[in-house]
Amino acid sequence: MEQTAIVKRVFPSGVAEVALMRQVECGLNCKSCEGCSQRAEEELLAMADNAEGVAVGDIVTVRPRTGGRLGAAILVCLLPCFGLIAGYLIGELLRRSQGVCILLAFVGLAAGFVPAVLANRTAARTNKPEFSVVATGR
Repeated sequence: MEQTAIVKRVFPSGVAEVALMRQVECGLNCKSCEGCSQRAEEELLAMADNAEGVAVGDIVTVRPRTGGRLGAAILVCLLPCFGLIAGYLIGELLRRSQGVCILLAFVGLAAGFVPAVLANRTAARTNKPEFSVVATGR
């Protein structure tokens, strides 16, 4: 989903800090938003690459990067579920009581969250741009 954003800072590496704006009635056609009554109270700042040729104050169209997000969603959602099921089945294979099977299921659930937490920490450290600039409108 493409969004309109205003360039706040440009870095020499071809990355820009952009402020994602909510859709407003004026369509962000004004060059200075300081006196605009439609301006949002809070800005969501994000990093965008492919920002060659943009300048501070430019209105650009950005598209979120989706690569890797699907893998992270699978890791966060499915792996704990598999751990839950595997823990319960291990308890059943060992012919333990129902209470022990449920306890092992919760242990499997917790073990399934460990890779998700580690992947989140790794993603936070890499700090790659979340968006790409697809069009500029000066």
